[in-house]
Amino acid sequence: MPLTDDQREAFRQHGFVNLGPVFSADELEEIGKEYDRLVTFDAQVLGNEREGVFPYRAMLNFRSPALKAKLTHPALLEIAVDLLGPDLRFWWDQGINKAPGAGSFIAWHQDNGYTEGRTAEYLTCWLALDDSSLENGGLQVIPGSHTAGPLPHEMQGPHAVIDASLVDESAAVPLDARAGDLLIFSSYLVHQTVGNDTTDRQRRAWVVQYCRADQRNETTGEVYDNRAWVVKDGEPVDEPWSERHFDLRGDRP
Repeated sequence: MPLTDDQREAFRQHGFVNLGPVFSADELEEIGKEYDRLVTFDAQVLGNEREGVFPYRAMLNFRSPALKAKLTHPALLEIAVDLLGPDLRFWWDQGINKAPGAGSFIAWHQDNGYTEGRTAEYLTCWLALDDSSLENGGLQVIPGSHTAGPLPHEMQGPHAVIDASLVDESAAVPLDARAGDLLIFSSYLVHQTVGNDTTDRQRRAWVVQYCRADQRNETTGEVYDNRAWVVKDGEPVDEPWSERHFDLRGDRP
């Protein structure tokens, strides 16, 4: 789906925009079934026992041909090409379910904060599989914070966190979504997800990210040719491929 001029300007100015539904009802049902099969308490959790843990799973596409096929969905690639250019790689995907009663926050951070060293801006596509608000563990963002570029982070357990003194929490706004909405935001956007204070509303999200094909780490010099090509010279590839094997164990948790 092509972005409108207003959506493109909102993204550039604020660092995020809610595009509404981009997948059909049948596609969302398929994504939801695969998500529920993979993102479970038995597989992996984040959070802590005191505040409540919640299911998390990295790289769902490695475990599901159906989800892998969605990485090259025309709507997602059209959005990514519009914002990043004609040569793109898939960066990362993950499932996070802020389960009812899981009060644990994922504190203020930028998505780039999980990569050691300085990386260029990339695109996060955040698909809401349930209605999402601050009541059930939704997103808060600092509009315009992406314009500051990458900020220093420190690891607190599995989470990359920005020092609170660098975040103007008075500027924070909720980034609510309805089930099926696609939120897109800059990897430099400062955001957090709060705890789920409800007793009966889960908050599932599937996160898919894309980067420019020439993405490299400005600090370490690493070339990210272990990320799969999805668009080359403006055309979707027949099958995602990479020059170098991606080792999930050696990357983010």
